[in-house]
Amino acid sequence: MAADTPAEVVRYASEVASALSAVRADLVGVYVHGSAALGGFRAARSDVDVLAVVGGPADRSGQLAMGEAVVATAAQCPGTGLEMSVITAATAARCGACPFEVHIRTGATGTVVVPGADHGADPDLLLHCAVCREHGLTVYGPPAAGVFGPVPAARVRAAMADELAWGLEHGDATYAVLNACRALRFATDGQLCSKVDGARWYTARHGESAVVTAALTHQLHGHSAPALPDAETFVMSLKSGEFRLS
Repeated sequence: MAADTPAEVVRYASEVASALSAVRADLVGVYVHGSAALGGFRAARSDVDVLAVVGGPADRSGQLAMGEAVVATAAQCPGTGLEMSVITAATAARCGACPFEVHIRTGATGTVVVPGADHGADPDLLLHCAVCREHGLTVYGPPAAGVFGPVPAARVRAAMADELAWGLEHGDATYAVLNACRALRFATDGQLCSKVDGARWYTARHGESAVVTAALTHQLHGHSAPALPDAETFVMSLKSGEFRLS
């Protein structure tokens, strides 16, 4: 658990676990990941990332029931909202194609419940599982290291490389820059860290960078975000430069 994990995040995740256990007797565990577990959570810009594990698969109606139970807790969520998936124990242990049971997203833009029966795998789950195994905060069930199997470093690097374009495509320059710093750190020394810690590591290792500093101060203090063209130049220079991420 990160030293700065807010108590309200822990309380809320426990409410999510209680809601989920009411509809799934085979609930294995509920784990907080993302910035609340790694460090750098800021209520104004951070969502609460949760990954839950159940014993086995459900049909579409069962998946929707899980989603509805979790959504009922949304009003209590700190931060900008909840980003959560439910997966089976087999998926957590193997981290193969990463199918999901249900994905839930709440926040200012609305609530989304996506049953896994209507979709294939979610490639984002690979990184979520890797972070949970190493840094996940257990709010229900056994320690994460006994639930989530190891994820090969090559798969983590590939997933991070695939994720680099997301922030740019969605116009979030701060996310793109900080995520690139985090990915570069993993490619360099194999450490999974928060976006904030990734930016601090980059500065300590490579010196001051105006675009990294702008992204970091925007994330931490709400100052002006870096310009999107500058973020794109920075991300692409890392992706194709000396430290290849894929």
